[in-house]
Amino acid sequence: MAWGIEETLLLALNILIVALIVWALRRKVNLKLAEVEERHQRKAEHRAPSQDDEPMR
Repeated sequence: MAWGIEETLLLALNILIVALIVWALRRKVNLKLAEVEERHQRKAEHRAPSQDDEPMR
């Protein structure tokens, strides 16, 4: 069964749309991971004791 031009164009369009969705989702996840990492770094820097402070006993 041979595909016509219409089916071939629809397949190409569907592949393009799926690729665009995958790209957008990966970008969103990567941006969110970077945001979480930045928040974690700020929190860790805030909690880190300075070198000249003695621990309380």
